[in-house]
Amino acid sequence: MTLFEEFFRKKEFIWKPGLGRIRKAVEAFGGKNYPSVIVAGTNGKGSTSLMIAEALRKQGFKVGLFTSPHLFRFSERIKVNGEEASEELLNSCFEEILPLIEKEKLTYFESSLLLALSVFRREKVDCAVFEVGLGGRLDATNVLNHQVGVITAVGIDHRNFLGSTVEEIAKEKGGVLKEGIVAVISKNSKKVKEILLKNFKGEAYIHGNDFWEEDVKTSTKGTEFYYLGQLKVKTALIGRHQAVNCSTAIKAAHILCENFLKKKFLIPRKFDSKLPGRFELLKENPPVILDVAHNPDALKTLFETARGLKIKGDVIYSGLRDKEQEENLKVVAEYLNWSSGKLYLTEIENERAASLEELLKISKKLGLKRIETINRIKVPEILRPTIITGSFYIGEKVERA
Repeated sequence: MTLFEEFFRKKEFIWKPGLGRIRKAVEAFGGKNYPSVIVAGTNGKGSTSLMIAEALRKQGFKVGLFTSPHLFRFSERIKVNGEEASEELLNSCFEEILPLIEKEKLTYFESSLLLALSVFRREKVDCAVFEVGLGGRLDATNVLNHQVGVITAVGIDHRNFLGSTVEEIAKEKGGVLKEGIVAVISKNSKKVKEILLKNFKGEAYIHGNDFWEEDVKTSTKGTEFYYLGQLKVKTALIGRHQAVNCSTAIKAAHILCENFLKKKFLIPRKFDSKLPGRFELLKENPPVILDVAHNPDALKTLFETARGLKIKGDVIYSGLRDKEQEENLKVVAEYLNWSSGKLYLTEIENERAASLEELLKISKKLGLKRIETINRIKVPEILRPTIITGSFYIGEKVERA
């Protein structure tokens, strides 16, 4: 366990509105002196951030990457050139910033951002990619001066913080598109794009107009497509949506590279990076997939990918009580009706976990009849095609070997 985790182990893990605390801490720390990309959106932020960082790394730059949340290890959040920061480096940087954390009473997420800035300074990165934690306008990552702002797919999530409609949520996400930034807008509805760009006066590149993907093909080995209909690109990430994320990442990296790092950009033909918990194949025969989809849009994308790959299986599901559990389980039920599979419910070990009783009640209300409850998820013992999903925290229950 890192010193960071030890420090926050018994503290309240909550989101506190307002940027005053982190702004003061970042100013006292000295901010950053390298160009960066901020990535906001409801779905696809992690994958897009990962591929932007890989594209920049393949141009010869030393690249920092800050993402959240983590699935297995805290160090997943802070990477340099694709490698997780070592425990020794994290501990040393944490000791450096601890006085600022205590002085400004920073939250867990705010402190993790400050820790990433310390790591990136120590490692002398040339540029960095910062994934928004929640929303955009009031997210800690938004106090930094970024050069490129990316908005991935916008949908319903975190209604208690961001708003009850997609339009309200889009306004919050669009808060990262500040004056002087270059915007890259991924595949979204016409209405969402209008909201994002309504008050934005800068240079903007829009999916479908300025960049796109064609002839998308997916398999359990990854996804391939033609960028701008001309250049064949492959990504190790699985799903048609990952072709969209990859084309968005290419455009964002291209802009940062040529406009702010002053180097000719060469489009990578292959992206090798993988993210744990994003249509992650844990077992090939039968296929067992872990995907941390936790809102209706993400779950629809997950099961569309499974249908496209002809994976007819069971679902192991759990989630948090502050999520749209009835809407989520409706999507699960639609897939199970198609696959003739069984629903296995489990309870996450988290104070925000939805109880088994609550999940059972909703599932029965939706007409699901083949339901069982389980405690642990033992991948080697799974004998049917299975999709494990519903939350980032469900990964903690997975026993891979």
